[in-house]
Amino acid sequence: MSLLLVIIATVVGTAAAMLLYVASPQQQLRAAGPWPTRHAWWPGSVLAVVSLLTMWQLLAPLEAISAWLVLLTLVWSIAPFLGAWRARVRARRAT
Repeated sequence: MSLLLVIIATVVGTAAAMLLYVASPQQQLRAAGPWPTRHAWWPGSVLAVVSLLTMWQLLAPLEAISAWLVLLTLVWSIAPFLGAWRARVRARRAT
């Protein structure tokens, strides 16, 4: 059961970080730009809280917050490079 909670917390946390990144105006992952709605950060925020609460079930409170922040920071560190790579691939296809 705890392995399942670890996988759920990690996948949901990664999805939350990616949704929050895609909601930012400077992202390059989506060719159409950021999410078009005014409150585009809501889905990512809800998933981030779900991820934190899931980690809270597995770890002590301080450890859960620390692991959650490390996961979000890791995804937010990798996402701009994925966006730059996707923009480069799109530019090559256009020429």
